[in-house]
Amino acid sequence: MLTIALEQAAFRAYHGYFPEEAVIGNDFLLDIIVRIPGTVAIDDLSETVNYQGLYEIAKEVMAVPKPLLEEVVYALSDALKERYPSILKSTVTLRKLNPPMGAPIRNSLVSLEKEY
Repeated sequence: MLTIALEQAAFRAYHGYFPEEAVIGNDFLLDIIVRIPGTVAIDDLSETVNYQGLYEIAKEVMAVPKPLLEEVVYALSDALKERYPSILKSTVTLRKLNPPMGAPIRNSLVSLEKEY
């Protein structure tokens, strides 16, 4: 299999359970890893997953506020497969930096690994 990924794409977004998170927002880091069949050499962009396309999908999904990070990673996973049907497996990991928990925590994390 061939792996294509984006690591630590940074976003300012408004996901969160508490009402103030929808107003204040937070900083997020997103990792997307996809795997496609890779048994022959690829020499054309149309034969692979364009990582610019991965970013465009991420940007669209991250722009829609959700109360739970779990909803975000599921939406991303579904959108990836819809745009790139050749994806066999994906891992989407979303980190919320400095979550509002009243404690010094670097980040919270939700990760979804899916086989199609």
